[in-house]
Amino acid sequence: MAECIVCKGEYTSGEPCPRCGADNRPWENWPQEHPEEQGGPRGLEAFMRPHLYLPLILTLYAFGCSLLGLGGIWTGVRPGFQLLAVILTVGGCLLVTYANYEARHSIREQMLLAPLCRGWKAALNAPSTQAILIPALTILLAFLLVAGTVSSPLLRELLCWLVFDPGYCKEDPGGFRERATEALPLILMLCSSGFLVSFAYSSSLLLAMRYANEMNRELPMPLFTDENRLARVVRTAAEEVLDRKKGTVVHLIGARTVPGSQTQQPEWREEQRYAGHWNWSDLERTPDGGIRMKAYIQEDCRQVETASGLPQTQRTVAIYTVTADPWGRIRQIQRREEQQ
Repeated sequence: MAECIVCKGEYTSGEPCPRCGADNRPWENWPQEHPEEQGGPRGLEAFMRPHLYLPLILTLYAFGCSLLGLGGIWTGVRPGFQLLAVILTVGGCLLVTYANYEARHSIREQMLLAPLCRGWKAALNAPSTQAILIPALTILLAFLLVAGTVSSPLLRELLCWLVFDPGYCKEDPGGFRERATEALPLILMLCSSGFLVSFAYSSSLLLAMRYANEMNRELPMPLFTDENRLARVVRTAAEEVLDRKKGTVVHLIGARTVPGSQTQQPEWREEQRYAGHWNWSDLERTPDGGIRMKAYIQEDCRQVETASGLPQTQRTVAIYTVTADPWGRIRQIQRREEQQ
């Protein structure tokens, strides 16, 4: 069974999705027309091609900068930390590029969910925000590192003991300029590594966003972008889960056992009562882009007597609150009753 591009439900290839009714033929033909879906080195190469292989260029540049740092710019830092910086920088550029390539479909979903979600976390998770935020945070951390190194004696002593070569640090640190010059190799090593990895992340993320926009132009849109289709899927799923499509409700009825008596075990039986069809209302979108709906159904109608002995009709109305995720998968069904 294949996975529907619209609702993530299972469907038979060549046929409409039974869950949402979507036509998946454009999605089935997509891998033949786009080498990015082939995976491996060929897929990654096709993924980077529109931006002239910028993430790969940044990786090669990171390797060159690392060799330059090993050649003398990072002199004073322990060799082990220099080697670790080279591995983390080059490996980090490759890793973030490949991670964004593998997450290209998820990034598309995040882009489309961003306008529907609420809260500051949703704004931070938007890919367009992350493409700017990650380099900005790297610059901020670099500034805090420089400020802490030149202003904190305790941090300086810790770095001299752990990071710098023995005998590199002077006994008298001097003023601001002398302390900054002393910490310059470490600052250059950390800043170059952080900047190059963050820029490789942003460049590959922009490639994933470009690929997502191309998918939006040619493929069916996800279920959560169409409220009518999403509501229809949730209604159908809720009625199937509670088995209410037939308009009946099942009550379990049996004789009560009186304490202290020798009454035998009661014989339970099921009684089906007509309950009518559901009336759906109060649709709202949840903060994560999902949906919340309410259904009203009359489950019981009987004649009762008032205090004055007059007959009166009493109706029991059940209110179901159904909460589903952006793909129409039910997360919670809450029930309460009202007497009318």
